[in-house]
Amino acid sequence: MPDLLDGVARYLMARGHVTYDPTGLAGDCFIESAPSTPDACVVLTVYDDGAETDSQIGYDDVPVQVKGRGGTDPRVSRARVQAIRDELLGLGETLLPDGTYLLLCLGNAAVAGLGVDDNRRHEHVANLKLRIRSATTHRV
Repeated sequence: MPDLLDGVARYLMARGHVTYDPTGLAGDCFIESAPSTPDACVVLTVYDDGAETDSQIGYDDVPVQVKGRGGTDPRVSRARVQAIRDELLGLGETLLPDGTYLLLCLGNAAVAGLGVDDNRRHEHVANLKLRIRSATTHRV
C-alpha cells in the first residue's frame, strides 16, 4: 500500500537531501516526529489545512510540512529546508518510490522560521501541497 511520506523521504534520499531509514532507528529524516538526536534532521508530516476534497476529480491535494532542525546557526536548517523545497516545488508527473503518483507539487513562497527548540536548535518549515492521483476516484 502506498505511503506518501515514505515515498517523499525515499525520493529525497535518492537526491542526496536526507538519509532515511524506514524503521526510524537511524538516519536524519523522520516521519511525523523527531527523536531528540540527531541535532540536524528533517521531519515530514501530513497536516490538515481545512480544505475539502472531491472524490470525483481524480486527485487529492495533500498538505505536507517539511520541518528542518539544525544547531545554533539558523542558516543550517533554513538552507536545508530551502533545498528540499526547491527540489520538490513544481515537481510533477513522477512516480514516487512508494508507488504514489505525484501529479504536481505546489507550495508557499518562502521557508519560515519557527525559532528554537528547548535545546536552542533552530527550526524552519516549508509547507507544500502534493497533488497526487486519488485512490478514491469512483468511475461510473
